[in-house]
Amino acid sequence: MDAKKLISQLHGLKTVFDDKERELTALDREIGDGDHGVNMKRGFAAVAEKVTDGSTQEILKQTGMTLMSSIGGASGPLYGFSFVKMSEVAKDTIDSNNLADLLDVFAKTVGEKGKVSGGEKTMYDVISKTADLLREEGSLDLESLQALADDTEDMVATKGRAAYFKENSKGTIDPGAQSAVYVIQALGEGVKNG
Repeated sequence: MDAKKLISQLHGLKTVFDDKERELTALDREIGDGDHGVNMKRGFAAVAEKVTDGSTQEILKQTGMTLMSSIGGASGPLYGFSFVKMSEVAKDTIDSNNLADLLDVFAKTVGEKGKVSGGEKTMYDVISKTADLLREEGSLDLESLQALADDTEDMVATKGRAAYFKENSKGTIDPGAQSAVYVIQALGEGVKNG
């Protein structure tokens, strides 16, 4: 994936989050404050408007800075800072090896900044497993990514606002895990081994 394709994929997330806003908001109403859909929609609308050109590295960095300034809550800094950190290891053309490196950085950044380690019903439960999934499968398809998000349904939240719900947080997919599916799908679309 070259810079032109990357920018197209990231701009495409505006449409994705326009479509998924209600779904994410409904999930977040169950175990959060109900603003995740709106925040993701706002963030990627800003990316589509402000990130218009540059190298692969510049596009990732600009996307991160834009997300940090336009998404509220915990997601803004987590997604934003992750994109900035990914820009530091991105190559001009993203192949499956470089994508795996990007996903490793994504997971490490969210783990450190969010102080999460997995199994805690957060976006990290999807992000932390995608690099290995890519290395095993050779590509990332929506079905495999969605299965990772679906796994959060039976977890008990121990981080963030969802942690207040304790056992009652079971039975709902984590909204951050669900939005991570769409973000990672955009990063991985069309990137295959070979």
